[in-house]
Amino acid sequence: MANKINPNGNHCEKFTKKNVKIVVYIVIGCIFFSLATVSFLVDPIHLMTRFLTRISMGTILYNLLKQEDMTGAHVYTYVFNITNAEDFIAGRDSKLKVEEVGPFVYQEYRTNTNFELHEETGTMSYTPKVYARFIPELSIAHPSSVNLTMPNIAMLTITSLASSYPYWTRLAYNLMVKQLRTTSVMKVDAERFLWGYDEPLIAMAHNILPGWIDFERMGVLDRLYNSGDMTFELGATNNDKFRIKSYNGGKGIDALGYSNKQSRCNTFEDTYEGIAYPSDLTKERPLRVFRNVFCRILDLEYQGTKTMNFGPEVFRYSFSKKVFSNTTENKCLCPDNNCVDGITDLSPCFFGLSVALSNAHYLHGDPKIYERIEGIAPDEAKHGSEFLVDPKLGAVLDTRFTLQLSLVLKDISFNPIAKPFSKMIIPVTYFKIVQPELPQETVTNFWIIYILAPYIMHTIEIILFATGIVLITLSARLYHSSVFEQNNMNRNISQSEPLVDQKYNPLRRSCEKIQCLDSR
Repeated sequence: MANKINPNGNHCEKFTKKNVKIVVYIVIGCIFFSLATVSFLVDPIHLMTRFLTRISMGTILYNLLKQEDMTGAHVYTYVFNITNAEDFIAGRDSKLKVEEVGPFVYQEYRTNTNFELHEETGTMSYTPKVYARFIPELSIAHPSSVNLTMPNIAMLTITSLASSYPYWTRLAYNLMVKQLRTTSVMKVDAERFLWGYDEPLIAMAHNILPGWIDFERMGVLDRLYNSGDMTFELGATNNDKFRIKSYNGGKGIDALGYSNKQSRCNTFEDTYEGIAYPSDLTKERPLRVFRNVFCRILDLEYQGTKTMNFGPEVFRYSFSKKVFSNTTENKCLCPDNNCVDGITDLSPCFFGLSVALSNAHYLHGDPKIYERIEGIAPDEAKHGSEFLVDPKLGAVLDTRFTLQLSLVLKDISFNPIAKPFSKMIIPVTYFKIVQPELPQETVTNFWIIYILAPYIMHTIEIILFATGIVLITLSARLYHSSVFEQNNMNRNISQSEPLVDQKYNPLRRSCEKIQCLDSR
């Protein structure tokens, strides 16, 4: 009789193992399904890259910012050589003829001295030191071998400044210019014009008024790369990474009236150096760029998207077409409402000398600017701008823009030497700033992040999702099979004759155990 009861006990054990298997399949299936769903919704690759590109002690960006001699942009330098100086000065030509000579290309290098990270406040600070090194293979020639006829920047701008003074002051100035034998145009090689030439007026001003002119030689690039120390405080969190908080302790540009009247024009709201931006940019988020050597905050304008061949879909920006216009947004650049549309007066930042900033060849400017100049030909493709920014990581993948320096001369007819240039805007030089091609290692990293990693992640998600569905389906089938077998067993037991007295029936107790397990 005992042998007839044992098979039922084995059957109970079989049901118990099957129920455990069902529970395990359901739990693992739900975990896999949930992981696949969360991975699809959250994008773990983006979370990981955000974490790896944060600014924190010992991270990639932290070490990069502390690195000495970081390679920066290529600066393509062009100068406007005067081709009819004698005829123009003599009055035989009514227009000044210029020709673009260049490029002379330089590689920028940068070291962020006094770098400090303040993680408790989410900020960082440093004093950038930038210098340039000549790249002969990208240039037309060595600048020392290229002879030019150029406007005498020092003489013409100081003469324009002197035009605002009383008659006796102007008379004394004319006598001084005659005594020094300075001229309105000069023959000079490109090397000295860019990096420093001797000018008697500058040397005299430096000796007599050292607090006004703190240099002895005049050179365009020399002045731009030696414009004094500047200390930046910037955001260091993912939300405001690289946003300028202050410059030399101030939250705006004092030379543009920040200390007297604050406006968006002279404050660092939404302003960056342009080397990188925060993570998770949206096309509605305003971006502006500050280049301290040009004393301007330049607004960027969203233009659309572009897919790079190594993966990321980037945001395209350019300088706003109104960036050099006389608008209410640019009010601080023209407080006296006496400005020329298409150029920005930089005299507050250049010792009061009448130097102006614009797009190359006065692109998007009023044609009246160059009505007395022959040789100006603005072209969007050559002289426009483009900034390609990865919106997810804030990385700048490509940069191209131009900035031009010109002389804006007042009525200088009081000086016989400078008189032919009276009330003129004279183009001097322009710079095309181009970001070099990304290193192959960087391109490979972006390819991994945006092409390879998503394929791997989607494959894992599909496997997890499919495995989860299979396990849940299998557990349902096992449960259905278990219920079916249990019902058959109960039916067989109910139809069989009792083997022992009802007071002690092991088979009934076995069935009761089965029902008990099933109820669990």
